Amino acid sequence: MKVLITGGSSGIGKGLAENFHEKGWDVLVTGRDVNKLAQLANDLQGIRTLVYDSSVADDEIKIVEFIRNVWENKLDILVNNAGHVALTPFGNLKRETLENMYRVHLTAPSLLTAGCLDALKNNKGQILNITSSHGIKPYAQLMAYGSAKSGLNMLTKIWALELAPFGIRVNAIAPGPTDTPVLTNSGFSAADIKNIQDTEQNAIPLKRRGEVSDIVNIAAALAGGAAWLTGAIIPVDGGISVS
Repeated sequence: MKVLITGGSSGIGKGLAENFHEKGWDVLVTGRDVNKLAQLANDLQGIRTLVYDSSVADDEIKIVEFIRNVWENKLDILVNNAGHVALTPFGNLKRETLENMYRVHLTAPSLLTAGCLDALKNNKGQILNITSSHGIKPYAQLMAYGSAKSGLNMLTKIWALELAPFGIRVNAIAPGPTDTPVLTNSGFSAADIKNIQDTEQNAIPLKRRGEVSDIVNIAAALAGGAAWLTGAIIPVDGGISVS
């Protein structure tokens, strides 16, 4: 199995890389941080890494070229996982923040997926989009992030319809508040992170934040089977999206 994971040097993406690597699959992980990618390659012998920044226009071309040249244009699983969070109070909205959020969560995965389409067709592969419970349930001050993730949920359904004739399945996992470095990596202060985490935990019906393994277990089940499932948005969020 040939698997591409974007944003795979930490958090959920890293957990997926570890799981798929353990299965003996051929995994390519992309990320922005050269040092984190190097550490991942050292920890998981044989894993492939490539520096990729979804906020940079046309940076996905290098991934498409890798798949074409190294994997002979064959791909079994594409995981669109790269992303970040930003608070965007409506009264303090900046064009660059909005454009960057949509670039990272909508434009980049769309262009990357389109570039990988022939490779996915060749292996009747599958696409797994990592979205968010914030794309299902509205939250104040998360206009940009929430609408971007909601858009990725809709893309999941549209792609599922368009690509079904080629035997390509498309699904999404919508994680709830999960213990990953995403808030730290997105520039939040320690005090802000604690406030956010406390608020989220109190709102979760199961009364605990998610762990990376909670998401990885569902993703692994989708990757290894679920042959008749496509167009699904699967909340893995402790019930917060229905609270």
